[in-house]
Amino acid sequence: MSSADKLDSFLIKSGLPYEQIADGTWVLHPESARNASLGVKIEDPIVLFSIQLFELGDGNHAEVFRTLLELNSELLHASYSLQGSQLVLSGAQQLENLDFNEFQAMVDDMCMALDNHYAKIAPMVSANQSSGTAGAEESA
Repeated sequence: MSSADKLDSFLIKSGLPYEQIADGTWVLHPESARNASLGVKIEDPIVLFSIQLFELGDGNHAEVFRTLLELNSELLHASYSLQGSQLVLSGAQQLENLDFNEFQAMVDDMCMALDNHYAKIAPMVSANQSSGTAGAEESA
């Protein structure tokens, strides 16, 4: 069974709505996680999981970053990070030994993180935007 077939079988078994957008790349649409889209991509030898949250513009985001570091301590499989100026929730698993339980644990961890943390993060990003110090834009 190919790696893509293996992940596709995990997606079917999970029961989550999803679409394959390219070879080895899927977008999941869980009902939880504030209806965010969760990207899953094979980058052999790992599987990447990612949810884009906000675009952070120029400005002082010290309070946001401190909060994200504190929230990272509550996560088991994922973490908040920056990719350029984009705030993302991401994680990775080894592809070779990945089983369905590990796949589901990653998805659940990310969905629970957004469900539990979004209300804490969004107002700080919005406050920076309304004060003119950031161009935050919700994309999740």
